[in-house]
Amino acid sequence: MKNKSLLLFTGLLFRCLSSLAQDFAWQAPLAPVAQEGYYQVLLPPQVIGRLQPHQEDLRLLDQKGQAVPYLLRSEAPVQNRTLFKPYQILRYARTPGGVSELLVHNPQKRTMNNISLLIGNAEVRKQVSLSGSDDQQNWYVLKEQDLLYAIRNTQQTAEVKLLDFPLSNYRYLRLQLNDSASAPLNILQAGYYDTYSQVGKYTRIPVQAFSRIDSAKTTFLRLRFGQPVYPEQLVFYISAPQLYHRPGKVVLGNRKVYERRRRKRRAHSEEISMPLLLHSNAPAVLDLPRHQVKELEVQIENSDNQPLRIDSVQVLQLNRYLIATLKPHQTYTLRFGDETLAAPAYDLQFFQDSIPQHLPLVEVKALQALKNEKKAPRRSSTLLIWAAIALLAVGLGYMTVKLLREMEKK
Repeated sequence: MKNKSLLLFTGLLFRCLSSLAQDFAWQAPLAPVAQEGYYQVLLPPQVIGRLQPHQEDLRLLDQKGQAVPYLLRSEAPVQNRTLFKPYQILRYARTPGGVSELLVHNPQKRTMNNISLLIGNAEVRKQVSLSGSDDQQNWYVLKEQDLLYAIRNTQQTAEVKLLDFPLSNYRYLRLQLNDSASAPLNILQAGYYDTYSQVGKYTRIPVQAFSRIDSAKTTFLRLRFGQPVYPEQLVFYISAPQLYHRPGKVVLGNRKVYERRRRKRRAHSEEISMPLLLHSNAPAVLDLPRHQVKELEVQIENSDNQPLRIDSVQVLQLNRYLIATLKPHQTYTLRFGDETLAAPAYDLQFFQDSIPQHLPLVEVKALQALKNEKKAPRRSSTLLIWAAIALLAVGLGYMTVKLLREMEKK
């Protein structure tokens, strides 16, 4: 009985400590969903800017105030993707006991040196030959003999086999398969793999105030956001002159740098900046290091030229998403803005590959302040935490002494 009381007392104190430790400054409700399942919540700049650098203090709560497990996903600036593009199969003449022919069409006369065949699984070895033509009348050899074997995929019912041949651009390809010893293969598709780059998705960060000063040889642009943000890309829209080449820099703020001089540790301020080059032959886009700021300053060196005519400047951040299972007829709320809170550890992180990449999107509604953003140091909260710790220590000591006395009597 006394052991149970001790455990109950300890649990209540730890629960009190954890509630005191979570000191959120902001919350934002989510839009309702129609059915149960995984959703991705797009985190807007108003939320991202008030989070810790790696979003450690973000929590998703249901209507009962219980934490909902989630994952975080982020767009990459550039993604290299590989896509299978099929050729048109004009004819597949199967001849059991003879030679089967597969006729493939390459209408754009694309230059290639291989072809990928999607074949149904089969435990067989097939001799094949490949030839090319532009009119289906005159055929020219590309590969006299090759071997297809070990067509066995343990995960799916078909396997991709690659046939290499000398570089060519024939309009038609003819694959001949020796089926004299076994039944024909089940060839489902013929095509090639194309690798391409895809730019990540960005969200525009609202600029609260914009000012411009053109001095003798330098243009100063100042952008104020009215709240902390994490800008990751600047896009300049320049309409004149037609040809220009202007160096400059983007100032992100200052940081304290500590160094020792004569056994004394001294601090001085150091500018955080990125070099900038605006050139008429290249996109006027600059990628920025991820750094929390409330304003930016752009300096453009004009030398003896007229200042650039800049129609607008866009500030962007890469899209970041919160992935979680949501239910209909439930209200969900994001809470954040605690500088001391550690990142949560959910089992969901071990099952990232099981969650689809393309999910329905849920929007975040208007932010609500839980307290003043510019708050004084939490002296009262700190005192309460230390008082709770002291109370826990006294309680544990008292219960331990009582238990020892009970044991001595026995």
